[in-house]
Amino acid sequence: MKQTITETKEMAQKLAKDLEFMDEHELYDAWHIRCEEFNYMDDSIFDMDDFNELMNGYEPTYIADRISFGEFSSNHDYFKFDGYGNLESTNYLSDFIDFEDFADEIMDNDNLADELVNAGLLEEWRDEDE
Repeated sequence: MKQTITETKEMAQKLAKDLEFMDEHELYDAWHIRCEEFNYMDDSIFDMDDFNELMNGYEPTYIADRISFGEFSSNHDYFKFDGYGNLESTNYLSDFIDFEDFADEIMDNDNLADELVNAGLLEEWRDEDE
């Protein structure tokens, strides 16, 4: 059964809310599945506990430049690289994730939706008759 535009928008809004209120660990996992599915590794968000391992092998001046030109605190829980390769950090994944865009990506990509459902991160939400 074909959905109307209004029903699709409502479903996207509900999915965005579900993502927004997802447990931090589940959201972190869902975001990594999304990055892998689209090969958007530049969008990756990392746990601060992994900082030393990920920066291993880089010159100290390189790391210092990435920090000084970004908005970074090692006291935060998460970090990522901005579009210029500088480091940004936050305590809240929601600072780095646009839930409406994420919901749209899930709705537009059956593989991503299936992976998130199979990983137990989302309940099946699509109409079986589509």
